[in-house]
Amino acid sequence: MKLKVFINGKILPEDKACVSVFDRGLSYGDGIYETMKARDGQPLFLNEHLKRLRTGGRFLGLTGIKGFEDMIRGGALQKLLNANGLGRGEAYVKLLVTRGTDKAGHLPAKGISPTLIIIAKPIDTALIRGIQEKGVSAVFVDDVLPALPGVKSLNYLPSVLARMKANRRRAFEAIFVKDGFVEEGSSSNVFIVKGGRLLTPPLSGTPSEGVLAGVTRAAVMIASKKNGITVRETRLRPKDLYRADEAFITNSIMDAVPLVAIEGKKVGGGRPGMLTRLMQELLK
Repeated sequence: MKLKVFINGKILPEDKACVSVFDRGLSYGDGIYETMKARDGQPLFLNEHLKRLRTGGRFLGLTGIKGFEDMIRGGALQKLLNANGLGRGEAYVKLLVTRGTDKAGHLPAKGISPTLIIIAKPIDTALIRGIQEKGVSAVFVDDVLPALPGVKSLNYLPSVLARMKANRRRAFEAIFVKDGFVEEGSSSNVFIVKGGRLLTPPLSGTPSEGVLAGVTRAAVMIASKKNGITVRETRLRPKDLYRADEAFITNSIMDAVPLVAIEGKKVGGGRPGMLTRLMQELLK
């Protein structure tokens, strides 16, 4: 089935939804995006995703975020979901904002208009349920790192390369390691369980350091505190993951997925742990 795409205020067939070859998102990765899940036509954690979109937009100096948000809250997303037959069940949603079309060089020209895109497509629910049930493996990557881990920018090449490396080694996820410390996955945040406590790498005050402020990461931390589970942000080394009682990774599409092996070594006996299962229930 051909999908329809929202682009600059219009819903168009996917083969008509085109951007200029001079769009800065294509030329320089100059833009930001958000991915989220919709359920029965309603985007989950929409406020949190839009807040992060605004924050990233301010840091990059992008225009048009407020107008884009107004379109989304005004029903543009629901209309797109319905146009693609995704008003029922779960769907993948992606919001993209580029700085716009610009024939200039690295320094953006003045007065250009942003490119605003919404993509909505089916989710492979069978695949997600499978990895949620059985868990996944990961490898460590320290030879490529995101330049701006605190911003969900379109410059995603380090994550692409890391995921390709994981795939070559028959692993699901790649976990970045910087200066000997675990950062985050190529598309996920990382949690371990030790002595009944949840531990996760910390955020940073600057977008060039730390990890992405994952929406599901925050949801896990809030749910943990509400249910009397100690959760702590702390720097972790690879050995801490090997020695963990259990571990899991999170993002907005797959929620919480058990991490049962790293670099071919079992984590927590190689099985999903009790606290991981509890987090999966709390995120439903």
